[in-house]
Formats: sequence, structure tokens, C-alpha cells
Amino acid sequence: MYFFYYIPVGLDLEVRRRASITYFISLVCIGMFLIYRYSPALGSWNAWNLVFQPLAPNPGNAVTYTFLHGGYLHLFGNIVYLIIFGRAVEDRFGPGRFYLIFLLSTVVGAYTHLLFTTLFSPEFLIYPVVGASGATSGLLGAYMTRCYFSRVRVAYWIFMPLQGVNRAGRTYVPVVFALVLWLILQGVYAVVQLGSPGLQVAYSLHIGGFAAGIALSLFFGAWTAARAENHVVKAKKHFKKANWFACQVEYGNYLAIVPSDPDAHAAIARAFVCSGDSGMARYHFIEAIRNYLNEGVRDLAEQAFAEAMRHIPGFTLDADLHLDLAYRMERTLKFKTAAAAYDNFIERYTDSPEVPFVLFRMAGILERRFQKPLKALSCYRAIVDGFPGDVWIDYAKSEIDRIERLRISLSGGNGGEQPSGVK
Repeated sequence: MYFFYYIPVGLDLEVRRRASITYFISLVCIGMFLIYRYSPALGSWNAWNLVFQPLAPNPGNAVTYTFLHGGYLHLFGNIVYLIIFGRAVEDRFGPGRFYLIFLLSTVVGAYTHLLFTTLFSPEFLIYPVVGASGATSGLLGAYMTRCYFSRVRVAYWIFMPLQGVNRAGRTYVPVVFALVLWLILQGVYAVVQLGSPGLQVAYSLHIGGFAAGIALSLFFGAWTAARAENHVVKAKKHFKKANWFACQVEYGNYLAIVPSDPDAHAAIARAFVCSGDSGMARYHFIEAIRNYLNEGVRDLAEQAFAEAMRHIPGFTLDADLHLDLAYRMERTLKFKTAAAAYDNFIERYTDSPEVPFVLFRMAGILERRFQKPLKALSCYRAIVDGFPGDVWIDYAKSEIDRIERLRISLSGGNGGEQPSGVK
């Protein structure tokens, strides 16, 4: 008469990478279930050869049993947990480590069940074991360790007729609370089951898999990574609420752990821009650009460069790096940003031998891309007046003559009023 049921339906964490292994394992479980549901005896692939048999355990069966399920509800429950938590675990640990956690949790769960059953209920050793619950329990343990700061969204149903309660809905709960409660329930069920006349669910398998997931995630450095990501999560929440200084503190704590993360440098630079600290914003934009380039992500480096120039007047990098990015943006048709980069370079590095060439690049963009020949003319005159010994001086003079003749011809030869087509 009293009923309480809940099932996870989502997480509040972002998953950025495609969870290829998670989906592959899910498809294998579904395929194996359908095959052996309707053709249980397939020669040497007889289902009985794949289940984990406590009376005759072997390492092979301690792996293969996880891909078999006893019914549609059994399969559905494991697939739900696998996809919801597995995607996040694979995203944080990577495909290789994710599969190791899945595989070793499967094996540890099977032998934990064997140990508990042998010690406390040897009469149950005759029952074979199937299902991915040991592996998914390992994923739960790894997720709790790696993402302890997150929340899980659960759908619940509470039915208490004598109290007039019939309530259903969805809500977020802290993942540590949800999974510790789940683990306690597994322990209670395992103890209660010891005196029961039959074995329906191998709860001790869940406990073993969960413990294996925690141990493996800690071995893979989950605790340090979790502390770091926790700072990022808090920083993003502060940024959304316009708590700029709190956001800066959290990103600063994160960068103390992961100093070369370009995304974090770019994010904290935005927070400093919002709080009016252009000096610190400049520093972190520069670090973001350098680290993007070190990772070979030039597009993101250019985006950070363009953003920095929009928000910080006169923003420049080291001369060579600045020009390298400016030239590439011009080649990729980002003319407005390239022109701004050239202008900042000329203002900052006035004595650089590269200034005449930069002025040539500026003049070309202004005349051919923005249809502003008079501004291009000022660039050529700057070369003639400021760098009389430059190798390009004769070409600059010829360009001045060309634009002057064009201006005169368009003005009807009077040399006075500027025509509307020349800016």
C-alpha cells in the first residue's frame, strides 16, 4: 500500500565529448538481450556459457555476464543508469579509462558477490548472475568521486494512501546524498536477503562494483580533477549572477590547480573586464591566446585575440605573435579584426622595422575591402614621412600619386570638394 520509487533522468553537468564507448556498450547490451531472448541456444555461444556461475567461476564469465539481462525492465534500468552517468564519466576520464572502470567494476562486482554468497548464503551459489548492474554501480562510484559537487535530477513517485499522499514529479538532489542513500539501501537489501528463501537481485554485486569504481577513479586522479572542476562550476554560477569578484576568486583557485587551461584564462579575463580591471584582463587574455596556440587551436586563439581587442583599448601581444595572428586573420578574410590588430601594432611598436609593411597591409584593406582610399592614402604618406629610407618608399610614392590622380579625376579636376564615392 506504501510505495516510493525514483529513477535518475538527468544531471546538471555539461557533457562536451561524444560518449562513443557508452553508446557502444548500450547497443551491445540491447543486441545481446534480443539475441538470447529469442535464440538462447546458439551452439558454442549458448547463453549458459556466458553467465557468471558462482559454483564454477572464471574470469571470462566475470566479464561476459554483464552484457546479458533477464528481462526488459532489467535491461531498461541498467541502460538508463549507463547512459545518464556513463556519458559524464566517459567525458571526464576519457574512453580508455572509462572502459577500464566499466570492465574492472564488472569483475570486482562478480567476485564480491561470490565472496558474500560463499560466506553468508552458500545455498545461493547455484544461482547464476547476469546484468550490467555491477558495471553501472562502478560508474556510479566513479561519478560520485569525480563529480561530487553536481546534482542529479530524479523522477519520483510517492504513494501513501492512508495519509492521502500521491505525489510525483522531478527534482534535483545532491549527487552525494542520492548515491550514498542508494548505497545504504543496497547494503540493507543485501543483509535482509541473507535470510530470504531465494535470490532475485545480487545486491552485494552492486556494493563491490561501487567500491571498485571509487577506487579506480581515485587511482586515475579524480579527486584533484573534481576539486578543480568544482571551482569552475562555482565560477560560472557567480558569473551568471554578476558576482565578478567571487567569480575571479574561483577561477583563480582553479588556475592554481590547472594553470595552462586557456578556456579558464579567457573566462577570468571576461570577469576582470566586467569589473573594470583591464590590467588583469589583458594578462589573462594573453595567457589564453598563448595556451590555445600551444594546443594547436588557432581559431580559438584568434577569437580570444579579437575579443581582447574589443574590450581592451590598444591591446597587443609580443610583436611577432601579434603580427602572426593579424596576418592569419587577414588571410582568413577577417579584415575588420586584422585592421584593428594592425592599428594597435602601429600604435604600440612605432619603432619596429615591420611598421612600413604593416602600413602597406592596412592600406590594402582600407582601399580594397572598405572602399576608403583616402585613409589608405594616409597610410602611404605615413610610410614616406616616417620611413624615408625604407625599401618600399618608391612603391608608397607611386601609390600616393595613383590615389591623388583618382581623387582629382573623381572630383572633376577641381581638386577641391571630396566626391561621395571617395572616403
